[in-house]
Amino acid sequence: MRVRMRPAMARALVLGLLASGVVLALPGVASADTEVTEDAAATDTAVAVFTADPGDGLTELSARDAAALETAEARAEADPTDLAPPYYDALTGRVAAPVLTTASPTKVAYAAGSIAVPSVDPDEQGVDESVPGESSVKETDAVAPLSAPRAADVPAFPVLYYPATPRVTYSLAQLAAARDEVLSAGLAGSEHMYSAYIDAPGNRVVVEASGVTQGMRLALAVRYGTRMVALRLTPGENAGEIQARHNDTSPFYGGARMGPDGCTIGFSWTHEGQRYFITAGHCTSLNQNVYMNGYSSAVGKVIDDNWANASGSTKINGASYYSGDLSLVKMNSGYSTFPRVYTGGPTSNTSRVVGGISSRAPKTGDRYCTGGSTKGTICDWKVTSVNVTVKYSDGTVARNMTKGTKHGHCTAPGDSGGPIFTINSAGKIIAKGIHSGGGGGGGDHYTGALESPCREYFTDIRLAEKILPGIIKRY
Repeated sequence: MRVRMRPAMARALVLGLLASGVVLALPGVASADTEVTEDAAATDTAVAVFTADPGDGLTELSARDAAALETAEARAEADPTDLAPPYYDALTGRVAAPVLTTASPTKVAYAAGSIAVPSVDPDEQGVDESVPGESSVKETDAVAPLSAPRAADVPAFPVLYYPATPRVTYSLAQLAAARDEVLSAGLAGSEHMYSAYIDAPGNRVVVEASGVTQGMRLALAVRYGTRMVALRLTPGENAGEIQARHNDTSPFYGGARMGPDGCTIGFSWTHEGQRYFITAGHCTSLNQNVYMNGYSSAVGKVIDDNWANASGSTKINGASYYSGDLSLVKMNSGYSTFPRVYTGGPTSNTSRVVGGISSRAPKTGDRYCTGGSTKGTICDWKVTSVNVTVKYSDGTVARNMTKGTKHGHCTAPGDSGGPIFTINSAGKIIAKGIHSGGGGGGGDHYTGALESPCREYFTDIRLAEKILPGIIKRY
């Protein structure tokens, strides 16, 4: 007589066998340690596996679509138990603001409500590829930065935008909880898992892994069900590492090397008339003195950061959310920063002034540049996922990050803390974030081998202004 097990019974049996260390070897069923090397659909007991790059085919959103998506995201964050993560649907050319299948008509109406969006792009998103800027005598702090209007304050005639409201299974709260937990849940194969992000169009969490086994598929299904989570197989890849110019002099520009251990200054910062700069939290420790190459005395001191050096991102200043990888350094007397960012190679003396910050959070498809003391300016990055949880090679976990990819030369150790930016038509830097870490590009950081795509993770600059005292200094 042939016995047919119910899915729930099969999952219970699988879990018991995995926990006991028994290798599963039922007839017609792959054992738990069987390697998975290609796409596999979800089953009653295992999550799906796919290999496609989610960055392929992504295009930069128009100002209207990006603004509508920003508002839809804010609505979902305000009601995370009934609304799901929004996204731009390339097939319909429209922002989708999903709601749960159980949501009331009132919730649906809230998600579908009209959104006033600008008719022009206040940031002029996109990268001017003629990146090197002015090459001149270094400006001093005696030249007072002008108070330029924020990009969000640029007047534009609004138009109304109406999002679609498809019905889905999982809410923002459910997906965010799975994303934040999965890398540290101690599941089978967790040593291969290095990144987790919400795939809004798929209404699921995608876990990126350098290798996949049948046991990983089963363990994820037991914990989250077979449809909430999927595995993306990236053979041989991982998140890379935390990536901790030439000698520089005060006032310091963004992109300068922060020595002697080696990270990079992000942007000049101001609070209550005092001088600061921001960099990556993993580059520093709270209350630590900060030095620059060529200076025997400390140029500043860390007064705030959101990184526990043994574990990763922490919640600070009473916040209920994680804010990436940030550190705020207050300058000592006699030292200062200036709102410029070095451009060009790591030993160049060209720079551009900082005109402001991005008027919105990063969106998939956005193009941008990185600046670092090791690799200099690298452009043609493309955002492929947002609100990412990433586990670096040293085991620390960065949360609420943005991931970008590109082909060609990659960032390298020493670039941590550096500026993420675009350049507007006036030739000014528009601040977008602070670089944390990355990898890829083959086996050599410094030659930029082309065999594999570069991966880069950064903290949204708007999170910095939200969680740290003060604002970015602009010219």
